[in-house]
Amino acid sequence: MKFKFCSDGDCPLWALAALHALGSLPAPIFRTLLHHVVEEQPDDGIMEILKDTSLSSRDECARAAAVLRWTLKQAHRCGCSGVQLARDLLVLGVPRAHASALADAAETGREAYETNIKNNGFMINKLTDISAAPGPEGTVDTVKLTIQSDEVFTGEQKMAELIVDKSQVKILLEDLKKALKRMEEFDNCI
Repeated sequence: MKFKFCSDGDCPLWALAALHALGSLPAPIFRTLLHHVVEEQPDDGIMEILKDTSLSSRDECARAAAVLRWTLKQAHRCGCSGVQLARDLLVLGVPRAHASALADAAETGREAYETNIKNNGFMINKLTDISAAPGPEGTVDTVKLTIQSDEVFTGEQKMAELIVDKSQVKILLEDLKKALKRMEEFDNCI
């Protein structure tokens, strides 16, 4: 079958099995687990939530968190509304209360996801600083470029130091100016 939250494809077997396993949880425990996962709280809390259930092993807890994160991420990526997600999950055999909770979570997180995509969608790293200094002693006509960036999705800060020939710096600068001009043209079209 085809499901909107699976890019109009079939649901992967691992996700189907994990969703089926989660179906055995009472609705209040499922909602607590989902809230914990959505709030991105430490994974140790998942074991505490599931301690008195059939999903109390470390592997089962990890599988439960993974399938919830995956389902919500897929719903957002595929533009799947909460109503459609609930329908798809019901067809897959997920209990109505669980499907409804996942649909609500998807709708609640949609605005934040879309804002993040609009701001960072085409960005891998966000440039935070760049500096240039003369190349190291012993090199001729070189420049030492220090580039600092933030990884958009992880927030990790990175620094790279490059030794570049001065002629390449001029070419790089010209290319960046062309790219800026093109981006401004695109911006004016929108």
